[in-house]
Amino acid sequence: MRFSAICIVALALLGTVVSLSTPSRAQASRNAAPTPVPIEEWTQAKVIAMGQEIFRQDTASWVATDALVAALGQAWIGEVRGWVVIPEGQNQRVRFFKPAANGVQAGWDVLVTDGRAGAVVPAADGTLSDEETARWNARLTAAANIGSLRCSQRLNAVVARDPDSDGWLAWLLTSTTDANIVPMGGHYRFRISADGRTVLRRDQLTNTCLNLPKNQVPRGAQSVGLVVSQIVSAGPVETHVFLSLQNRIPIYVGAGDKMFAVEGANIRDASAAMRR
Repeated sequence: MRFSAICIVALALLGTVVSLSTPSRAQASRNAAPTPVPIEEWTQAKVIAMGQEIFRQDTASWVATDALVAALGQAWIGEVRGWVVIPEGQNQRVRFFKPAANGVQAGWDVLVTDGRAGAVVPAADGTLSDEETARWNARLTAAANIGSLRCSQRLNAVVARDPDSDGWLAWLLTSTTDANIVPMGGHYRFRISADGRTVLRRDQLTNTCLNLPKNQVPRGAQSVGLVVSQIVSAGPVETHVFLSLQNRIPIYVGAGDKMFAVEGANIRDASAAMRR
């Protein structure tokens, strides 16, 4: 895409460079690019809001999991069957589940405030609320309907209320254990019924796997962002917002004849600047 080359040249002249990568040969052979399937288009406001929600839940999940491991020890972690994240005002309550005769029951709660985990509290009652049951069902329904594009062995799940319906939005997200890698590809979005049991729409947010190194720049240069091409939508999607927030780095998204700068929770049209 022509914007990618223009962007690198423009920034290189200033002594900085935008990192641009493509899938490895082995990765490309495993995940040959299929014909792009356009996804459901969202307003920019919804893209930003949902990207922020993914970031909040992802942060809450990992700090709460660390707290649970510290409290229970590795021997008990095998009892954990999963979790859901419940917004409570500005806080996030992470409820971990343990096995039950008919599936799962509430096991432990961790309240996350400002990205920090509180105490691990055993659930007073193992019974799940209707909301917790629906969130858990939505997570299982998404996992049962994932497509063929798998870009990591482990996928992270996020479930949130759909602000435009009475149903749920669920995401399955490519994960990595390498702090220098930003996994751009292999993310899925689902719209799921209010009871969490039926997929209403499934969207593959990227067409291929794509891992971008944050620090792969020439000597003497400074990385100021990452560049990707988006061919299944007319602009950035919520995972671009999430990944920009998570990695604290701008992501430049080329879609059609436009270039967008995703700077955390802000998206702007950077097309004119890139053409200079």
